[in-house]
Amino acid sequence: MEFSFSKLIGEVKFIIVNPKGFWVEQKETADDQKLWLTYLLPIALAGAVAVFIGEFFQRSDFFVQFPLFKASREVLLFVLQYFISVFFTKELMKTFGTEKNVDVARKLVVYSMTPMLLVSVITGLFPFLYVVDIIGMYSFYLFWIGAKELLTFPDGKEHSYILITIVVNFFIFSFLSIFLSKLLLSF
Repeated sequence: MEFSFSKLIGEVKFIIVNPKGFWVEQKETADDQKLWLTYLLPIALAGAVAVFIGEFFQRSDFFVQFPLFKASREVLLFVLQYFISVFFTKELMKTFGTEKNVDVARKLVVYSMTPMLLVSVITGLFPFLYVVDIIGMYSFYLFWIGAKELLTFPDGKEHSYILITIVVNFFIFSFLSIFLSKLLLSF
């Protein structure tokens, strides 16, 4: 497992600027089972640090418990989202007539989460910019392009798979976000 910030930044730029080219390249690269550790977790931790800083300086008291809990919630949200979404993305593949491929599911989920992760860094530092969250919808486009490039479906099932998977993953994210927020507020 090799990690490099310059590689991470390069991948983030590549997927945001040239998603089609990125997915074509991913089709040819070896599968990385630790993708969540080398890609997702560093960006999620950056988001957590941003949330901590944003919450800490927004408060009138200097208690660090709430900002720490909120930062922990951020990391937990994205890690749980990753694992649950990989499961459903993989399981839905068979339903729509293609071979279950966990490696492709991992790539689709982790790389399509990039805009949401980046937006969480911005809104973590500057909570008043919550309207920027709409940019996270670019994740759906990345998933769409990636699924079309990495998977082959029988005639007519490709679009159904992509739409259903996007909706399922959106509801998973929404549920986890609400559940973890309620859990945070209960402390």
